[in-house]
Amino acid sequence: MRSRGVLVALFLLPLAWGLVSLASGRAVSVVPECPGLQLDDVGEEHPGRMRPGFTCAVGYDNATGRSTGTRTYDQQKFAQETERDGRYLRGAGYLAYSAVGLTVLAVSGPLRLLGRPRRRREAAGRPTSGSTDTTGA
Repeated sequence: MRSRGVLVALFLLPLAWGLVSLASGRAVSVVPECPGLQLDDVGEEHPGRMRPGFTCAVGYDNATGRSTGTRTYDQQKFAQETERDGRYLRGAGYLAYSAVGLTVLAVSGPLRLLGRPRRRREAAGRPTSGSTDTTGA
C-alpha cells in the first residue's frame, strides 16, 4: 500500500507542474515586450511599450557596446507567441500524463479487489472461527 502512495505522489507532481506551466503560459504578454535594449526607428533608445518599427536588441555585448542579436516588432511578437504556445503544450502534456496515471491507479485498485479473493491460511488441523464442525465430536 505504501508503494501506491508513492505512485500517487509521483503523478501529482506532474499535475502541479502542468498547472504551473499553464499559468506561466497565461502570464506571457500578448503585446510584444523587449527583454533587452529597445531602439526606435531612428536608432535611439526608447523605453516603454514596443511598437511597430522598433527593434529589440535581444543580446547585448557590454565589451563592444554592440547588439549581438536583434528582433523586429513582428519577430518579437512571433517569439512570444511561440513561447506561450510551448508552455501551454507542455502544461497540457503534464496534465494528460498525470490524468492517465491517476486514472490507471484508481482503476487498478478496484480491479485487484474483483480478482481472485485471497484465502486466509488455516492453522494445521484447527478450524477457523467461521467454520462449523459437523462430525459431532
